[in-house]
Amino acid sequence: MTHTCDHTMTAAHVTEKTRAYITENFLYMRRDFRLNDTDSLLGTGIIDSMGVMEVITFIENEFGVEVGDDDVTEENLGSIRAISRYVVALAEASAKVA
Repeated sequence: MTHTCDHTMTAAHVTEKTRAYITENFLYMRRDFRLNDTDSLLGTGIIDSMGVMEVITFIENEFGVEVGDDDVTEENLGSIRAISRYVVALAEASAKVA
């Protein structure tokens, strides 16, 4: 499966993929934990600074976008909803350039 910046890059798609990744990689020992799309990933202790780097690698590999150093903020990567908005915006921006 190739990841291209097409109409399948919706917020719902990114949210679903990101939630699955976080659940599988960070909540595997806490299956009963209820993670809302707006919960702070750092604030709830789901991920730590190394986890942020893992999430960035996942975003870049899964969605084919590049996360800039200046973009590593709570606003962009702090919750599932933030990640979804950020990835969709990156995909749209790179589609306009292409």
